[in-house]
Amino acid sequence: MKFGLYLVATPIGNLEDITLRAISVLKNSDIILCENTRHSLNLLRHFNINAPIIEKYTDHDFEKKHKHIEKLINSGKIISLISDAGSPIISDPGSSLIHYLFTKNCHIETIPGASSIIAAIQLSGFFNSYPLVFCGFLPKKIEQKKKYFLDIKKSNVVFFTTAPQLNKDIEMIFDLDPASKVTILNELTKKFEKRISLNFDEYNQMKPIILKGEFVVCVEYHGVVEHTEINDNQILGDIKKYGKKNIYEIYRTKYNIKRNELYKKILSIKKN
Repeated sequence: MKFGLYLVATPIGNLEDITLRAISVLKNSDIILCENTRHSLNLLRHFNINAPIIEKYTDHDFEKKHKHIEKLINSGKIISLISDAGSPIISDPGSSLIHYLFTKNCHIETIPGASSIIAAIQLSGFFNSYPLVFCGFLPKKIEQKKKYFLDIKKSNVVFFTTAPQLNKDIEMIFDLDPASKVTILNELTKKFEKRISLNFDEYNQMKPIILKGEFVVCVEYHGVVEHTEINDNQILGDIKKYGKKNIYEIYRTKYNIKRNELYKKILSIKKN
């Protein structure tokens, strides 16, 4: 093996999903960098991997460790970077370190394997030719979530979320695009893996969704459609479908219309 940094994918749930190459690289590593040493030690012990040094590394450690890591590589050390689960760097620590080492012409190699994003896309049920957009974790505030999605056009959107944010994320998506389709992948590859696929009406019937664990959400998203003129029959149909109380929140984001303008249209329709 060449000395350098190796980006090693580890299982996202089922330990049998590790590759033979990943085990070989980890066994031959002088140092293994990881997010959580206790968590990673359990994995390494399971596969009888006895690396000389297991060291914590997060993005907060970049400033104090990046030059030290560069010196270790230049002195002939083999260093592996792993995340708590899945492929490193994807919403996990390491991108700053990799960028720095590339500028220093250090050898960097990827050891591919399990990825929750790929697994989620496979189970999403996407059946269209839309482009794929991966968002990582969305912002926590509703308005920031919406602002993020307003820049996304017709796409298959994939993002990570947590149990406290799950329903907020889903409701935000349906507010922007009631015609979207949402698939929730929970605890991928684990014993209690769940797949929940739903549309706007189905979500309203079962909300809130109460689940624990880790989540990847896949959305067939059509984007916010802006119309200068909204058909009267469409407004009447949407009031009947979503209710008078919900119509403004839906139209505000879907059609970029002001409250007064919408209510003037509704009053005009009723008069006619």
